[in-house]
Order: sequence, then C-alpha cells, then structure tokens
Amino acid sequence: MDKHSSPDACVAALVDRLQATQPLRVWSLIVTIFGDMVAPRGGEVWAGTLSDLLSEMRIDAAAVRAALSRLARDGWVDRMKVGRLSYYRLSAQGQKVFVPALARVYRLSGDARAAAALRIVVLPEGEDRGALRDGALKSGYGALGPTVLLGTSASPPLEGPGADRCIHLAAEVIGGSAADLAARAFDLPPLAERYRRFIVAFSPLDAALAAGGAPSDAAAMVARTLLIHDYRRLILRDPMLAADLLPADWPGAEANALTARLYAALRPGAERWIAENGRSSSGDLPARASGDSARFSS
Repeated sequence: MDKHSSPDACVAALVDRLQATQPLRVWSLIVTIFGDMVAPRGGEVWAGTLSDLLSEMRIDAAAVRAALSRLARDGWVDRMKVGRLSYYRLSAQGQKVFVPALARVYRLSGDARAAAALRIVVLPEGEDRGALRDGALKSGYGALGPTVLLGTSASPPLEGPGADRCIHLAAEVIGGSAADLAARAFDLPPLAERYRRFIVAFSPLDAALAAGGAPSDAAAMVARTLLIHDYRRLILRDPMLAADLLPADWPGAEANALTARLYAALRPGAERWIAENGRSSSGDLPARASGDSARFSS
C-alpha cells in the first residue's frame, strides 16, 4: 500500500473535500459532534475539546467560538462558565430534536424501510403553513399539492407553530400504483445523486481499512465525524420508502452499509481519541456511551 492509499491520506483527502465546501458551516459540524460524541455522553463538553477536534479539520478557534455563540443564541445549547473555561450543554430544545434524529441516523436502513408505511399529512390553514411545509420537505416528506404532504411511518414528526393542527392519515392505494404515487411526491433523483457522491468520497477510506491499514486516533475521530456529518444530512432527508417504492438502482442501502462498516472500523481509534481529549465540567467524558455499541446493529 503506498502512502496515497493509506487511511491517514484518505482522511486528509476528506478534510480537503470539507474545506472545499463553501460556505463552511462550522455550526453544522458542531451539531454533528454533539450528536455523535457529546449527546450520548451526558450532553456536555468543554469548548476546548471541540476546538481540538475541529483544528484537526483545519478550522480555527475563532470560527469555533463564533459557531458556538450562534448555537447558544439560537437556543440549541446552553453555555456554562467554570472559572475561565466554557462548557456547552444541549438545551431542552436541543435534546428534543436530537433524540429522534439520532435514532434515525444510527440505524440500518433495511430495518426502517421494511416497516415504513405511507402517511398523508394535510397542512393547516393560515400563515404557519408555509414554514411547516418547508420544514417537512427538508425532513424527507414529499408534496402531493400545496397543502398535502406524503410521508411514511418512519418520517419525523412535524415541528413548529401549527404542527398540532395538521391532519394525519394512513395512506392506502386502492387504484393505480403506490410506486407512481411515491414518484410523483418525492424528488428522488437529486437525493440518489448525493448518495452516490457520498459513496465515491468514502470508498477509498473503506478500501484502505479493508487492506489492513490503521489510521491514527486523531484521523479516526476526524473520519468518523465527517462520515456522520455527511451521512446525517442525507438520511434525514430520505423519505425511507419501502424497497418496492424505490428505483431499482437506489443507492441508499449501499450508503447505509458503507457508513455502518466504516463506523465500526473507526470506533477503536475514535474512542481512544475521546478518552484522551474529551472533557466536561465533571472531568473526562466517558470512554464509551451507554448503547453506543448498538449503533448500526439490528
């Protein structure tokens, strides 16, 4: 194996890819880190731990501070000062959103798709409708019309003003094709293309690890963070349609299997990095979170 196909070289290429993404949304990366590392370990972390990890991705401390200030201002995290040190904890609002999102990110897609049944949502009258519709479409719902959405039993609940006035119906197709209905409601080709780009980006690291290479602990933690960062932005937009409603060449299952395989392979090094560098106001972060080993398992 030459140096260009080593795991560390593959991770460096992923960091280059991140840096080429503009604008670079540091706050979104921190959301990923909270979901992957912090939330399952008590929900609190020292700002310095976040800065240390993000510095491995060539993100400076000033950008981290600005992103944390934004998240605190928007109500996602609460800041706590202990002496001169700052710690951040998920707010009640953050906990409410993170728990269902985490359950969706860290599961095998086949398990979720097998049980997913179509659901219709009728949006309420009034000024809240537009915001609810926009949020739903970003969360994997499809549109059958201006006021009618199509989702599945695996779709996240709608959030925001007016959500309690939505009408939810079980969908049973008694004429025509359920696959045609899904094709009309969901714009699947762009999501499929994003899945394919994800697979192309992370396959070199998968091959390098399969060939017996081992990344440094810092590289493993960086790779795991970038893996989940990219994957969560795909899976949270995925309508989780049953296999018989998807195109024959749907790449979601391949992306899910790749993510599960890489997550398991990167776990030892990432956990060592967390044990060495993770801090909260009460001391070290736990080396392994309760239930963490069950991620991506049936």
